[in-house]
Amino acid sequence: VIPVPCRAGTFAFGSRNAECELCRAGTYQNGTGASNCLPCGSGSFCPIGASLELPAACEPGTYGNVTDGDGLPDCFDCPAGSSCPGGAAPPTQCAAGTVAPAERMKTCDSCAAGTYQDGTGATRCRDCVAGHYCTEGASAPLPCPHPLGTGRGSVTCSVCKREFYLLNSSANPADIFDNPTKHCKRCPKYADCSARGTTLQTLGVPPGLWRASSLTTELHACVASDHCSGSGGAADVSRRRLTASGSDNRVVGDVIVGEGCNAGHTGPRCEWCRSESQYFDRVQRGCVDCPSAGVRFANLVGIVLAAAATGALFYLALTRVAIFGRAGARAAHRLSHMKVKVGFQPKVKVLVSFYQIAATLGPVYGVRLHEDFTRWTDFIDAISFDLLGLTYPDACIGSMRDRLLLAALWPVLLVLLGGAALAFHALAVWSLMGRDLVRSTKSRLLYWAILVAYLVLPSVSRSIFKARMCESFGISVFDATARRSYLVADLDVLCSADDDEYRGLDAYFWTMFALWPVLAPLTFLALLLSIRSEVRAQRSSSLARACRFLWRDY
Repeated sequence: VIPVPCRAGTFAFGSRNAECELCRAGTYQNGTGASNCLPCGSGSFCPIGASLELPAACEPGTYGNVTDGDGLPDCFDCPAGSSCPGGAAPPTQCAAGTVAPAERMKTCDSCAAGTYQDGTGATRCRDCVAGHYCTEGASAPLPCPHPLGTGRGSVTCSVCKREFYLLNSSANPADIFDNPTKHCKRCPKYADCSARGTTLQTLGVPPGLWRASSLTTELHACVASDHCSGSGGAADVSRRRLTASGSDNRVVGDVIVGEGCNAGHTGPRCEWCRSESQYFDRVQRGCVDCPSAGVRFANLVGIVLAAAATGALFYLALTRVAIFGRAGARAAHRLSHMKVKVGFQPKVKVLVSFYQIAATLGPVYGVRLHEDFTRWTDFIDAISFDLLGLTYPDACIGSMRDRLLLAALWPVLLVLLGGAALAFHALAVWSLMGRDLVRSTKSRLLYWAILVAYLVLPSVSRSIFKARMCESFGISVFDATARRSYLVADLDVLCSADDDEYRGLDAYFWTMFALWPVLAPLTFLALLLSIRSEVRAQRSSSLARACRFLWRDY
């Protein structure tokens, strides 16, 4: 008998075999004359008598493993961290930037924007680290371009890192990323940008500093006020505007108002009071209650009476010394000699003239003297002869218009009161002694008017010029010309044509300006020119005697 080789799919093990056997399920033989069968590969299908490996029919998300005894392949769930497209393909580990968080996944998912995965076969993505950004499918965090920064899990870099602030919080994030130095600016001096993501509006302002709006980087030191709370912009703040809005914190235009000052305080550097019954006291460095009108009126009357009594006592002392015989005459002579030798009147004139110059440097010329100089010149304010300011705070009087009128007209009232006193004296002398004092009373009245006008001219002129003295503050970094000005004498008034009260001050200012800083000195000049010949010739006339305060010391 001639041996017959086994066909494909069969085998004959050993010798003396009468026939070939079929390959068992799970094995195959693709050759002839084989003595055994080959095991079916993983993921393949090999039925009984298989002559080749057939592809498994596993669905996506599963994979075929070695066949069991029946020759049919087993499909297993794809493990987490891998993907299985189905069929006979084995599981494939997820690449970096992708994950398979669950079993039976046919494909790996890309890491979402804001996350990353730098390993393979991962089941979850990691949050993007601070200071970096992660796009979709990122295999590693990417550092933010300078000076941008981010927190954890950021998709892009659209905030500024610490010590920088974002200029425009409404800017397009893509544009911020593409042009970081255009949008992120270094923190201004004294400001606080320690928090990541600081913007111009949220700029940290330390206590003791103040800024005019939430859109400016100009920080101003609160030199006179202890009530600057910081971290706010209080640009357009006023009693009238707050009353109209009905709130202490509102948005007026594009700036936040009512912030940056402690309760009860507002305005530039927090030097204005919200309540009309209070005024800002620089000594107390805050708002205090206005004194009652009765108390201040009593102070005014007391000052006037004290000055009048002092003058009367001095006059009586001199006249009574002279009637005490020879000793009194010698004492009167010594007093007169001392007066001439010391020269009180010239020194008073020099002091008043110096005060007139020093007092107008700020209101008129806007000059700020160094504090080392003003520290020892502050005593000059004591001789300002501003009875109104000495008796009642300006802010408690009323509107700026009322203050301007009172400041300019109270000296006129004082001259009229002095004239009434002189007229009453002349009338009393005429009724008791029959002497006509009309001419001498006129001369004394002129002397009194010159004396009052000379002494109060600096303080009155200063009060008048304050009605035009404004302080300006920048309110927007986007527009260098955008500024808001406040009237220094009344921080409730904006120096703007849009402010009704400021616009209404024009007529009052120019009238008082013509009356005092212009007309008063010109009147002195006219009087001196009219008596020039008598003074040069040393001839005495009633007009020259009445004007002696102006020329006698020269």
